[in-house]
Amino acid sequence: MTDALTAVAAEHAGRWKAERGRAPHYATGHEQWWTCLACPLDGCEWHHDDRHDAPSAPAVLEALVREHVAGHDVADVLASLTAARDATAAVNASNDRAWDVVRLRRQEAAERGEHPYSDEVAQQLSAALVGHADHQAVRDQLDARPATTTV
Repeated sequence: MTDALTAVAAEHAGRWKAERGRAPHYATGHEQWWTCLACPLDGCEWHHDDRHDAPSAPAVLEALVREHVAGHDVADVLASLTAARDATAAVNASNDRAWDVVRLRRQEAAERGEHPYSDEVAQQLSAALVGHADHQAVRDQLDARPATTTV
């Protein structure tokens, strides 16, 4: 595996774990960012934080990852990475479907002679998808409403 591929695979695994409440993938401190290379195996909390402003040499990162992964069964590592890939593909497909709705709503607004970005639902969904600060307005509206039970 090349240095770049090793780093990408380890970072991907770190993100996957972080999304499931495990080892962090990014952290901030003193306005600096770190990339966290993490083991993809459930139950293994190994990770290595690498600063963006002073990154380790790719060969050093590859050696760290290889040294750690060598302690695991290769089939377990591959199964974990495959599961992460499949989960990521499902999230990406869901994201694509949501963007289809945004594009349709914008196109419909344009066909009505309105500005494509005038559709409020498309704007709210777009803000949610990109993590824009405008999405906070949706959360504020939800927080202001009484809790309801949905079926």
